[in-house]
Parts: sequence; structure tokens; C-alpha cells
Amino acid sequence: MSKSNTNRERRDMVEQMRKQARASERRRTTIVIAACVAVALVIVSVAGYSIIQDRQETAALKQKQLTDIGAAAADAGCGSIQEEKATGESQHTTDAVDYAVVPPAFGAHNPTADDSGSHFYTTSDRPEVEILVHNLEHGWTIAWYDETIADDADQMRLLKATAEKFDAEGDNPEFNMIIAPWTEDDGGGRPIPDGKHIAFTHWSIHQPVYKPPTSDEPPPAFGQSLYCDTFSGAALDDFMKKYPYDDAPEGYLWHP
Repeated sequence: MSKSNTNRERRDMVEQMRKQARASERRRTTIVIAACVAVALVIVSVAGYSIIQDRQETAALKQKQLTDIGAAAADAGCGSIQEEKATGESQHTTDAVDYAVVPPAFGAHNPTADDSGSHFYTTSDRPEVEILVHNLEHGWTIAWYDETIADDADQMRLLKATAEKFDAEGDNPEFNMIIAPWTEDDGGGRPIPDGKHIAFTHWSIHQPVYKPPTSDEPPPAFGQSLYCDTFSGAALDDFMKKYPYDDAPEGYLWHP
């Protein structure tokens, strides 16, 4: 065999090997892309299903009575209502306040109350605590939840459904309630007491039915706090009926 034929055969062999290598690489690339697409489709499908399921469950919860959302009042791990003599009426400040009770049920507060009408906040959009305390002075109830609840998808679904039920009531002051997070940065790092994860607070004057002020001397006021292990719509309902929007230093603002 001539030398030229031998060289030609070697070149053909090398070219054939290159073609085979390129074909093999294309097959590997195709397999990798197909696998990535399959994984992406699974992720999208799971996420989509989760979103749809969450919406369906939230919609179903909205159809329930408030008293049927979450645990029964007796099963929510709630203690007895704690009462403290309240101070801070009409004491406005733009500074941070070190509250005697955390989460606060009374005290000095920001000159501006939250007038957004929102019934639900997360850590990313919650107003300052001092702003929410002004809402307490106006007769609102605050339902605080800690980071344990924030990390629990089922509990958050209950809170959001509850807020949406209150949203549906429009400007009716009987439903003046805000659900807001209590974070590790609040209250100087003091958590919700007694190892609980939910707190209902209200600034009360022990006047469940509105009575016009009869003197310039404000009536005695009290901070009311109820701490629970888990969320209970029934416990919230009981608390708000015991301490309605009228029952506050400035609850009269809701009347002509």
C-alpha cells in the first residue's frame, strides 16, 4: 500500500472519530436539556398546583364563619386575659417607644394611625408598631403573630382568610381589627409572653357600649392581652365581642 493511501485512510479514520464524538456530544447535550426541561416542568407544575391549592383552601376558609376558622377557642392554648393599667392616652411621639407590655396594648404612640383599611400585614409592609398603637387608642384590636406562625403555611392561610373576611365588611367599625407580625426586632427582642405565638391586644376603658364623655377627665383605661399557642377565629371573636371598637379611649370617634 502506498504511503499516500495510508495517510488518506488515517485522515478518514480521524474524521470518522470526530463525527462520532460530535454526535455523542449532541446526544449528551440533548439528554441534559431534556432532563432540565423535565425538572423545570415538574417544578412549575408543583408550584402551580401549590398556588391553586392554596387559593382553593383560602376560598373555602372564607366561606366559613369566623368561629370555625382555626382551632376551637378551648384548643388554641390560650391563657387568661391579662390586664394592665394603661397609660399613654394622647401622648404622641415620632420616636421609638419601649412598651411596658409586649406586644403593646397601650402606650405612647405615633401621631398618625394606620388608615389604609388593611386587615393583614407581613414583615415587609407592616407599619411601625407605634402607628398600630394609635389604632389601639381608636378602638382597634390587633392580632399579633410571631415568626413561628409566619413560617407555618397552614397558620398563615388561616390568618389571610380571616383578614379577607374582615375586608369584605368594608368600613364597618365592628370589624376594626389588624393582623400584624411581631418580630424579633420588636420590643427590644422580647417575644410574645409565656412561649405563645399569637397575641390579641385591645386598649379598653371597660365600656363595651358607647357612652358620651361626661367630663374632661378621661375614664380609667386598661390594656387587655390574650396569648395563644395557635390561631383561633373563635378566640378572636370572643375577644372582640368582649372588647368592641367602642371600648377604647377614642372609640367615640366612630360615632357622630
